[in-house]
Amino acid sequence: MVEIREESSEPHYSGSTNTHSRARQEGESDPNVGVSALEFLKNQPSEVALFLTRLITIYCSLSYVLPVGKLSAQHTAYSRAFFAAAATNAIRLHQRVGGVRFSRDFFLSVIAEDACHYLLYSILFVSAAPVTMALLPVFLFAVLHAASFCKRFCISTGNGTGFVARMLDEFIKNHSSNLLFVIAYSEIFIMPLFVALIFTGKGSIFFPIIYYRFLAFRYMSRRNDTTRIAFWQLRCSLERAVASPSCPLKVRDCAYAFIRLICRLCPT
Repeated sequence: MVEIREESSEPHYSGSTNTHSRARQEGESDPNVGVSALEFLKNQPSEVALFLTRLITIYCSLSYVLPVGKLSAQHTAYSRAFFAAAATNAIRLHQRVGGVRFSRDFFLSVIAEDACHYLLYSILFVSAAPVTMALLPVFLFAVLHAASFCKRFCISTGNGTGFVARMLDEFIKNHSSNLLFVIAYSEIFIMPLFVALIFTGKGSIFFPIIYYRFLAFRYMSRRNDTTRIAFWQLRCSLERAVASPSCPLKVRDCAYAFIRLICRLCPT
């Protein structure tokens, strides 16, 4: 079980919580518990801004996917979803690293942040050909973090044991881990999808090169190891599939050659 929570502005990763009672205890120790809704929002302007940009991402993603409105409006919604996601990650990156400093250490600290990875991801897809799968990571992250914010809001305003808070808590505890792996797998499968688009004339030849850097950053992430695990699971599944006696030898050789290629490309 994984609970989605905002990263602290301190350079460490907050651990997962395991029970609903623990979530309540955390809420009870929060100095904001029992405050009015307006006071809670005033005390956390950055979190409110993040919540609003995530709502925009969710709304625009749904507006693009659902067959409602004109085609031009759907394409506009696609771009706006990534603009909102870029704004979200820019705010998070600022919270994590603070002001700009012109030094090598600062640059390394920036590119190590997950927010930097998804800022690059969002900017990359704003100008790329619309691909529905590309919306999945930013949409699911927006849903998970928005749900987490709503739960904290309920706890802080004294409604931590209410129906809405309990539903949000159950959603986060039961589905966060699975959704994180859905995000990781979608990010991986976007690469071959865009390679295929190049051969159809709908993609840029430079996109896979830039996107490879994004995947490398996600593979080396210090706070979220789902991409590394997803690559390992895919490798194990492919090796099991080609190990079958019924698998043609040429297919098996191609599969192992592909695995060796991916292993060479994996950052260390």
